[in-house]
Amino acid sequence: MRRPTALALTAAAALAVATPARAGFAPGEEIVFSVSYLNLPTGEGRIQVGSPEGGIWPVIFQARTEGFAGLIDIREHLVSYWDVERRLPRGSDLRAYEVGDYHQDSARFDRQNKQATVTVLRKGQKRVNTVQVPADIHDLTSAFMWLRLQALAPGGRYELPILSGSKQWTLLAEVVSRETVGTPAGTFPTVKVRVRTALDGKFSTKRDSWMWLSDDPRHVLVRASADFAVGSIVATLKSYKAGEQLVQR
Repeated sequence: MRRPTALALTAAAALAVATPARAGFAPGEEIVFSVSYLNLPTGEGRIQVGSPEGGIWPVIFQARTEGFAGLIDIREHLVSYWDVERRLPRGSDLRAYEVGDYHQDSARFDRQNKQATVTVLRKGQKRVNTVQVPADIHDLTSAFMWLRLQALAPGGRYELPILSGSKQWTLLAEVVSRETVGTPAGTFPTVKVRVRTALDGKFSTKRDSWMWLSDDPRHVLVRASADFAVGSIVATLKSYKAGEQLVQR
């Protein structure tokens, strides 16, 4: 099973323009971002933090390529269930068509027993696999949300255990500098973060990926880029709607 990669990882949040900086993210937050592939406009993505269900906030990611996307057809709908108190995911559901491959994937985490149950439906066949995992395991979406809550000063280094399908690996994020980044939504001060992953298949990474996050307490995404086996992808802020609540710290 493959989790959304370029788009999922790069689009978990975005920068609010002309509003006071607030810490974290909140229900009601919604961003729209443009995506380019090989420097050509390719599609659009949308991220929403949905209505709370008790202590769980559904983080909804939708993406669809268009136009030039005939060369890299991707349609994804992902929901990651963020546990606000623990800052960890309860699980995730994905429906995706990725470059000729349609699949439905889900993951459920049993923190007490340190297990994850992974279900994959592909080509009419269903596979269920239960694997042992660390108690603090993340998926890619929750890892990005967790990073938003950190200090993210230059020199900062963060390592997170990741479950992608049934494969486990460690995500490494390093804050390397501060930069000013221009986007269609404006020009913003950011922190530049190098991200090292262990993705494989069509979305295996050739080099480090990069994220530029707003240099304020929210640390929301302004721009991101990654070089995958299928080509270079860039996501850029297009529009933003702020949420209504603050993360409890």
